[in-house]
Amino acid sequence: MNLILLLALGVALGGSDEPPAEGDSGGALTEMAGAASAAAAAPEIDLPALEYFEPLMARLEQAAGFERSVGMAIAVLEHGEPVLIYTAGETSAGSGEMITSDTVFRAASLSKGFTGVLLALLEHDGQIDLNRAVPTRTLRLRAPRQPTWMEILTHRTGLPRNAYDTLINDGRDAVFARAQLAGVDLVCPVGSCYTYQNVAFSALEHLVEESTGLSYDAALRRYVFEPYGLQSAGVGVESLLNSVSWAAPHRGWARTVDAPGSPQSNYDAMPSAASVTVSLNDLIAWVQAHLRPEGEGGLPDAVKARVFTPYTATLRETRGLGGVRERVSETHYGMGWRIYHWGDRRLIAHAGYLSGYGAQIVMEPETGFAFIGLWNSDGRAPWRLWPTVMDLRTGDGPGDWIDQIRN
Repeated sequence: MNLILLLALGVALGGSDEPPAEGDSGGALTEMAGAASAAAAAPEIDLPALEYFEPLMARLEQAAGFERSVGMAIAVLEHGEPVLIYTAGETSAGSGEMITSDTVFRAASLSKGFTGVLLALLEHDGQIDLNRAVPTRTLRLRAPRQPTWMEILTHRTGLPRNAYDTLINDGRDAVFARAQLAGVDLVCPVGSCYTYQNVAFSALEHLVEESTGLSYDAALRRYVFEPYGLQSAGVGVESLLNSVSWAAPHRGWARTVDAPGSPQSNYDAMPSAASVTVSLNDLIAWVQAHLRPEGEGGLPDAVKARVFTPYTATLRETRGLGGVRERVSETHYGMGWRIYHWGDRRLIAHAGYLSGYGAQIVMEPETGFAFIGLWNSDGRAPWRLWPTVMDLRTGDGPGDWIDQIRN
């Protein structure tokens, strides 16, 4: 087990590339050479908030030590640069193969952020019109009018939440599932309310393919992965299994036996919604594309403004945050990204979950902060890390969110 802590002060104040394996709260082996070279490459910036790292490290070890934790990879950025990289546990329980920042996980619904940015880039280049109505050959709804591409992207179709995900769970393909939506009664008129979708969202793949002449996978690689340095990112189970290091899922919230499951997922039928695969290093590059100015390798400013626009209030999301509502006053949905209001701070966020995998990104563009997390079990502790980090860095709370759950 290793653990790498990078403090971007121009010097390495602590080391490690992996925290304790599951259930192990022991000390860490230090890789000072790697930490020193990474820290030397980091800019010398004033980070008074580094005071939060000591309590944060304790919380990370607490999360990694939970009985139901298997492996996780965590990064924190300040001023757009990684200042902490923490990886813990194993790619597969009992394998002895440790998680690293190059280990590839399923990103699940983080895929929607990739799709949103891809479409915003194509729009920025004049290749698509997101306000055009979706053709009925792609998706038909029981409504007086067809939704626009933008209404699908921002979950304003009027369909019941997660409509016909059950068909995907049963192994039916996305084309069949989308066809069934024509017979579904809407819960509100098209464009008038937020209801989260996967099956309807997958219609966006047709817009990408129609406008680029490429498959969705190939377009994502050409317009997103390659330009922004996501070197090991891919789509679907083959991409996962072809990685040098990949994390196997461990399913069950009340799991008593550490047995890895199959990485296969029926949600590979909907790559735009749920099947991107990434490493922690990929997500660091992805976040930096959102945090850096356009002139310094970031996404075009117009694209960032477009995807971060709060198109619709998401009251269900606000309620679903549970106790975190003490900090987050309201939530909205943009183009594949959620917008949270943490006091006076604007956070751009999204989570991803497929049985046995979890993923989380939370960014504060105004300060260059980001929290990134990937893990390969259904344990609850990792989900509490982002509000923990926010509490500790802002002083808005004690950061005791993990204490509120049972092992």
